[in-house]
Amino acid sequence: MSQNEEPNTSVGERRRATRRDSDVQLEIQLDAATLRGQAENISTAGVFFFSTDPLSVRVRIRDSASSRDYTGKLVRVERMSSDTTGYAIEFDRL
Repeated sequence: MSQNEEPNTSVGERRRATRRDSDVQLEIQLDAATLRGQAENISTAGVFFFSTDPLSVRVRIRDSASSRDYTGKLVRVERMSSDTTGYAIEFDRL
């Protein structure tokens, strides 16, 4: 994806909260976890599976004036291009 090219992140009316553009820096820490699930398909290149186990994360958001920590769940991973991946995290609470 080129620097001027924006990934398509449109999700229609499924959003529950208003979004705003942001350029803050953040760090994500995955909580140690074991995911169990059922494979949908498998190949020599990888596996696609379903799990009811949540993948808990800790999020640290930094702007020029402060740093804030949140907990949440990783709810979506989407390959945007060969070198860019998008991650969606649902906060437990703000």
